[in-house]
Parts: sequence; structure tokens; C-alpha cells
Amino acid sequence: MMLELLARALEAPLVVGEASGTGEAGMTGEAGVTGEAGEAGEAGGVAAVVVLGVPLAAGGELSAVGVERVAAGVALWRAARAPQLILAGGATRGARRSEASAMAAWAAQAGVPGAALVAEERSRTTAENAREVARLLPAGAPVWVVTQPFHGRRARWWFREVGLRPAIWHLADSLQYRDRRRALGWLGREYAAWARLLVTAGLGRRT
Repeated sequence: MMLELLARALEAPLVVGEASGTGEAGMTGEAGVTGEAGEAGEAGGVAAVVVLGVPLAAGGELSAVGVERVAAGVALWRAARAPQLILAGGATRGARRSEASAMAAWAAQAGVPGAALVAEERSRTTAENAREVARLLPAGAPVWVVTQPFHGRRARWWFREVGLRPAIWHLADSLQYRDRRRALGWLGREYAAWARLLVTAGLGRRT
């Protein structure tokens, strides 16, 4: 109970989501785009669905978190009828393959055609995710961004910074909500990332 209360308190300032859904429903084509569409506009009008990468598991396979993200991305891509499914993430932590290539392989096995898949393999941070995706799209393009709930607000901040119009897809059945001990670790790291971002932004304004 205490873990749950603490996690909820820490999540409150971080979690954003203009709509919500689950990865599992999308595998059968039943995912719906519900709630407010936010900056990305109506679901059918988005330029792309963007799935943010996460470090791979041992052996170069997707972790449970990675599968959760790409499954939700595929579900949303189908529901939104977006022209592109962009998988963003390079090789991190010494991995021999990029996060994007692992996610693209999963999405292809789930039935997403190659013509719709874009693997962005250069980025290694959230800021780089946003910058590299922005290179692939017109300025001001509306996009859905798929990531874990705790990461949504910072992801949205960076995608706005590069001139895109992001809306965050909220994973209502996320592992974050099912494993509260792990969630507390993720939340702690996310607050540390925000602290670094705010310090950097503050220094930038002074120069």
C-alpha cells in the first residue's frame, strides 16, 4: 500500500497522455484512439506514430518494456492509420544492434509492412530521439509519441522543442502500474533526468 501511494505521488507531476490504450488490444486490430487528441490533432491526421527506444535485454532482444512500447505503437499505428511507424533508438550500453532495429523486427513480425516502418538508429537519448525524428518529418508535423507513462512529459517537452506537435499515448496497462517496485526506480531516474534538463536549460538562458 505504501509503495502504491508513493508511486502515485511521484507519478502525478510526470504522467501525461492525450489518449490511452493497451498494447495487447492492438495485436488484434481492436485498439481505439480515445480521449483528447491533443496537439497531434485527430487520430487520422497524424504524420507518424513514434515509438521511443529503451535499452535492449541481454542477447540483443527487446526487454519487457521494449515489447510493451512497440506493441502499443503497432496498435496505435493501426488505429490511427498513420502513414509511418517510426522506431527511434540507436545502440546503447554496448549492444550490437540498435533499439530501433529490434523494434522494427518485432513490428514487422506483427504485420506492419516494410513501407510503413522507419528505423531511426542514431539517437541514444530522449533529446536525440526528438531531434532525429524531426529530421524525418516536416516542421510542425503532428505525431503520436509512445513511451512509458513516467517518461511522457519529458518526451513531449523535447518533441515540442524541435518544432513537432506531439501527443503522448498513455499506456493504461503499463508495466509501470503493475510492478510498483520497478516503477519507483524508473521514477527516481526520471526525476534525476528532469533535474539535469532544468539545470541545462537554466544555464542556456544565461549564455
